[in-house]
Amino acid sequence: MTIKFFIVKGKKKYSSIYIRFWDSNRIDQKVRTGINVEPKNWSISKQRIKINSSTLNVDILNSQLSKLEKFIFDNYNLEYNTSKHISKIWLKENVSIFFNRTSVDESSKVYFVDWVELFVKGAEERLFNGAKLKKRSLNNYSTTLSKLQAFENHSKQKLRFEDIDLTFHSKFISYCVNEEKLSNNTIGSIVSRIKTFCRNAEMDGLPINPKYKHRDFNLPKNDTIDTYLNDEEINLIYNHDFSSSERLDNTRDLFVIGLRTGLRISDLLRISKENIFNNVINITTHKTNQNLTIPIHPQFKSILEKREGKLPPKISSQKFNIYIKEICRDVGINQLTPGYKMDPETKRKKFDHYPKYELITSHSCRRSFCSVLFLSGDIDNSTIMAATGHKSIAQFTHYVKASQDEHIKKISEYWDRQNNKFDKL
Repeated sequence: MTIKFFIVKGKKKYSSIYIRFWDSNRIDQKVRTGINVEPKNWSISKQRIKINSSTLNVDILNSQLSKLEKFIFDNYNLEYNTSKHISKIWLKENVSIFFNRTSVDESSKVYFVDWVELFVKGAEERLFNGAKLKKRSLNNYSTTLSKLQAFENHSKQKLRFEDIDLTFHSKFISYCVNEEKLSNNTIGSIVSRIKTFCRNAEMDGLPINPKYKHRDFNLPKNDTIDTYLNDEEINLIYNHDFSSSERLDNTRDLFVIGLRTGLRISDLLRISKENIFNNVINITTHKTNQNLTIPIHPQFKSILEKREGKLPPKISSQKFNIYIKEICRDVGINQLTPGYKMDPETKRKKFDHYPKYELITSHSCRRSFCSVLFLSGDIDNSTIMAATGHKSIAQFTHYVKASQDEHIKKISEYWDRQNNKFDKL
């Protein structure tokens, strides 16, 4: 490994000081340092500006050259021996970094996280399926960027596009688990967005490492335990007398509408009389921009009649999530149920067995709607999917939940039907 400083004499009064770096046949590059000197003031033997020259700040400039030499030496040792890719412009990049000359535009063509930062800044104007990205997607992009930046600070390295390989994948996940204390599902979401960044970088013609497509560049996840309400529990909620509390009575009616339509909270709180015609709800979803038509359940119809055709007053999603827990508690939905709840001390979700009402959220509406119709056995999956807007069986079955008792009951009923057939033979 050799590092050499030299000048090339020309017709001009001043010559650029070059740095050349070579190591066997692996690398041989040269680039201007950006420091200039009169040829007569340059010492070829010492490879420095002569001390007795008329050049101002000789000591400072020579010190910079010495520090640059050590910087190049240390970086090469680190990167070559950790299997980092040494590009054709490696020396130029490192000289620019040393002198802090790399512009944002240039660095974004070399460094992955710098490019991601520009990508996130421009995300507000980016279109997906012809529409601007939702605020939630923008926030998710920003969160992923901050985790990448924190990882760089922790690992004390700047990630090039070539560095996004399986080694990065392993180290990044380890960092998220051990330092950030994130759950597997949260890490999986972050890795998914990193893969999105990689695809976009590749479309921009940047040298992203193709290993991001490898099957081992996967998304960590845990099997989720999602709580839903069965038909009997929904009927308990519908039939309970909340007349002593207008707050709970209004929320119960909204809750039942959500349980009987399967709408997300963002759509449930937007329903108006204009969305209802001939006992059918027609609404374009906020999240996926899909147009859904859902027949009105008799309980929904009864709520409208009770309110003289008006829908229950709207409340915030935060209040909705608080009040529906109170409603489920009051009607006696309190059996111990496995699930995850936020631990106020660790600020992380903790698995345990909790009273069921504590695990109910607005998303239980959608899961309950899918599960109740699926477990009825009377409606085919494609019909339910048309009402929920699920585009694939995989998406739909993720929402279908059933307790062990319900599976046992369903299978037992099937065996009984089979047994009756055999008895008739």
